[in-house]
Amino acid sequence: MSGVSVEPDDVESLLAEVRERVPGEKEPVWWIGPSSQPVDLYERLQALGLGWPRDRALLLHALALAREPDGPEGIEVVRIETFEQFSAARELQWDAFDTPEDKRAKNRARLREDFEESQRLAIPVGFLATLDERPAGTALAIPSDRGVFLIGGSTAEWARGHGVYRALVHARWDYAVARGTPALVIQAVPDTSYPILLRLGFEEVCTIRRLEDSRGS
Repeated sequence: MSGVSVEPDDVESLLAEVRERVPGEKEPVWWIGPSSQPVDLYERLQALGLGWPRDRALLLHALALAREPDGPEGIEVVRIETFEQFSAARELQWDAFDTPEDKRAKNRARLREDFEESQRLAIPVGFLATLDERPAGTALAIPSDRGVFLIGGSTAEWARGHGVYRALVHARWDYAVARGTPALVIQAVPDTSYPILLRLGFEEVCTIRRLEDSRGS
């Protein structure tokens, strides 16, 4: 949940509506930026039982880029078009983010459904990077009228230090240019992708705090 803008007295009813619409086992996460209303939304949600996300990403930096980033040689990046690519990307992503096994099991149960939906809607657009003919990294892109939003960038542990993450950023830049919206935006974890993105030329826009509703755990 993001872009929240309600009156202070409506926060509790909004949370109730979200809980009604989103199954508890999905453990919905609220993204709270400087434009969120009311201004004390973060504290109000904490008082209503929300806590720190299990992925430990409590704070994110929102960044933007409007020029071509550098890209490394020797890493192939393709659009995800098959279930095998989609499955390999998800497993790689779960490993990279140290996703708990119970959450992986829930996601595997609907993996085919998620793949078919992503192909039908063409959103998000998935990318898979290979190094030495092995799946080495994955990332997603969400297109908009003004640019492309980057999410889910992850690199296999064995492939780190070879430029896989940079290759995935560059591939999504090419995608943004091809569709006529040459701009990238992303929300980065402070101690992982954030310093890499700054070196690629991204500029900081704001910071975002996150809370998870784990009532179904």
